[in-house]
Amino acid sequence: MNRVGRWPGWFVSLAMALLAACSGAAGRLDRGNELRRAGKPHEALEEYRELLSTFGDGTLTAAEGDLRLRALESAADVTYLELADFVSAVSYYRRIISLYPGTPAAYHARAMIGDIYRDRLKDHHGAIAQYADIAASDTKDAPMYQMRVAREYLELKNYEQARTEAGTVRERWPRSALADEAQLLTAQAWALEKRWDEALGAFRATIERKPKPEIVAQALEGQAQVYAQMGGVKNLERAIELYTQALPSHPNPDGVRMDLDAVRRRREAFRTVKPGDRDASFDRNVHGRWSGKEVQ
Repeated sequence: MNRVGRWPGWFVSLAMALLAACSGAAGRLDRGNELRRAGKPHEALEEYRELLSTFGDGTLTAAEGDLRLRALESAADVTYLELADFVSAVSYYRRIISLYPGTPAAYHARAMIGDIYRDRLKDHHGAIAQYADIAASDTKDAPMYQMRVAREYLELKNYEQARTEAGTVRERWPRSALADEAQLLTAQAWALEKRWDEALGAFRATIERKPKPEIVAQALEGQAQVYAQMGGVKNLERAIELYTQALPSHPNPDGVRMDLDAVRRRREAFRTVKPGDRDASFDRNVHGRWSGKEVQ
């Protein structure tokens, strides 16, 4: 007797029907993907929608669940990336989170929602909520999203909260390379708040951690920017020294060169000022084209 003969006829029929249904669903998913590659996002989305209406939101077999997930991801991506329908994209991503909680797909969906809030809807608080959920999880990407939370608060000019969130990175992942970036961000937040002593101390603490050369260079640049903003001949000369040290390993050497040249012009303006010029003695009206750029 063969294996099929051991099972009741109704069970065999049901299994064959399910197999046929999955095959048809896979074909529809493939058609949608082909339409998308052909530059027909609206038609592709229609295929995904038809497939999703077949499966619904109930319990499925493993194979059906995988097809539904792939259709949801495709529908979400095409509405976001090609149709720029951000509200619909968020809705699809939220269905993934609801139907597949705690999975890599759910964390990716949260990240995409966060990016939509931040980049498209300019809602930094909405982005923070999504990134924070990932940061609180045990996924390997948690430290990266904790840093994103800190950066979003920095963007919002909530410097105290930015430092708090950066501190969480250092506490939870002290040996991670991101812990060095978190220390740098802490220093940048002090600098943006014009708390010069705290900023200089935090930039020095960044260097003392012995991070990657590009992080050291950015910390040196940060110190240079602080001294440049403090003004005065001695501070400008110290800024020049620090910019020069930062230049070889900095990820944006052209930007450092521009700032270095601007500070050199300011120093020269001090040297050529007439005795008794009160404005010049207080570093006013002699800045040339210096932009006063703060730490980014």
